[in-house]
Amino acid sequence: CAPSDLSSGINAEYGESKEKQNLSKNSRRSDRKIKELTLQIEDERRQCEQYKDQMEKANSRMKTLKRQIDQNFDEVSAANAAKRKLQRELDEQIEMNDTLQRENNTLKQRQRRGFSTSSNFRSKSSRGGGVADNDDISDEEL
Repeated sequence: CAPSDLSSGINAEYGESKEKQNLSKNSRRSDRKIKELTLQIEDERRQCEQYKDQMEKANSRMKTLKRQIDQNFDEVSAANAAKRKLQRELDEQIEMNDTLQRENNTLKQRQRRGFSTSSNFRSKSSRGGGVADNDDISDEEL
């Protein structure tokens, strides 16, 4: 073997060795990158599950709150209906009270007129009209 052949063989072998080292280095780098990406994907998957759980809890809470709002709305509606009913009853009582008050005033006026007529009547009877005094008549008879 000639020294040039030997040296070219050594160079070729050295080149192959260097190439193998580079390939091995690149392979390890790729493996590390794959592991990093795999870990990142797992983290993102866990985060996704956590977000999903949070969303489910939020939806459940929202449904509960909606139910409570509906119940509160029903209670408010019932309270408003009861309030309207009581207001109607109060208005009726006020109207009835006003009517009775008017009737009472009318009766008092009639009674006063009756007394004033009877006092005129008394003055006539004291002159000798032969009719009994109003003092003999009870309040019930008036």
